Amino acid sequence: MKKISIISVFAGLLIGLVSCENDTDPVASAQGLQLSKDAAVVTPSELNTGIDANNCIKLDWGQANNGVSSVSTYQIIISDHDVPFVPDGEGKNVVEFNWVTPENPNNRTYTALNSEVNTWMNKLPSFNCGTMNIDFRIRSLLGNNPNNNNNLIQYSNPITISIKGYPTSQKILALVKDGSNAADAPQIKSSASSSDSDYEGYMYLEAGNYKFYQPDGCGSFANPTIYGINAGTLTEGGSDTFNVPTAGYYSVKANLAGTTKTCAIKYYRAFGVIGKGVKSLGFDNMVPMDAGDQPNIWKITIDLFKGRKIRFRSSDWTGNLTGTPPSVPPTATLVTILGKATSIGVLTDVTGTTSGDITVPGTDDGTKQKYNITIDVRNPRDYKYTLEAVNN
Repeated sequence: MKKISIISVFAGLLIGLVSCENDTDPVASAQGLQLSKDAAVVTPSELNTGIDANNCIKLDWGQANNGVSSVSTYQIIISDHDVPFVPDGEGKNVVEFNWVTPENPNNRTYTALNSEVNTWMNKLPSFNCGTMNIDFRIRSLLGNNPNNNNNLIQYSNPITISIKGYPTSQKILALVKDGSNAADAPQIKSSASSSDSDYEGYMYLEAGNYKFYQPDGCGSFANPTIYGINAGTLTEGGSDTFNVPTAGYYSVKANLAGTTKTCAIKYYRAFGVIGKGVKSLGFDNMVPMDAGDQPNIWKITIDLFKGRKIRFRSSDWTGNLTGTPPSVPPTATLVTILGKATSIGVLTDVTGTTSGDITVPGTDDGTKQKYNITIDVRNPRDYKYTLEAVNN
């Protein structure tokens, strides 16, 4: 009996050891995340600015089942239902929004305003002015860092709504050469989606005859409004055209507000640097820049007075664009002046004003510093500049 008892004890210990060796820590795994739409919030069929403050959709979702006791964070995802959904595919017709704090952590709900949904829709690459089928999903994250590839991520089932949004992007006009595709033509842009009076831009035009094409508010040229051009006046459906005899650079502006619609299409030979940072010869002290191999990216290496001001001027300059400019420039007609906007490195049209001065770094003590200067006016209403000191 004593031997049997001892054997039993050892057997029990062995079973215990085997049992301990087979125990494993719980492993998190994706086991479900369910999303539903609260029927009490009625989604409108069409959005507009007059109902921006109203509720558009209320999302309700259960706690993400990660296979273990855990607390996830959540994110709203929208996508175009008619385009294949690519998880974690931001930029591929999927828009991801900030990690949201549910209104009720226990019930996990989020109510989105019409203005929010419209903003989200406008960020979709496939956004258009028609009725769209939009999928809402919830993305759950188990982990502390959204950028950590080891996080456990789950997507809920989609909730689909059919809704028509309104565009929030700036309006555009295309200056289209006869026989060319409007979607590929150079464009000018207004200051806001609500503005129709201040289209502007810079472009390189080939020789030929041109008209303005206006797309719908979402940029589609499928059924454009076409404007003929006659001595600065625009006529809807008109047959008149603007003639470019030889290829060159142009500043283009248009105003479609009001009864009389107008435009100004002005040739310029070059951009140049002006101001007392260049030399104290008054307004006409422009030193021309070089466009190089990339149209409308203008460059120059120049000595500037420290602590003084510069801006950029476009004109129909008739002198040499390379080498040493003449001490007294030839007569040149002003086209536009660009100066500093509110953001660093950004330019804006300041023609007719004294604003927009760019201050050359350093103390105004009469000494100079050499700079590489570049201005980029290829994109309408998105003009950039750089001012880079050159070590002597």
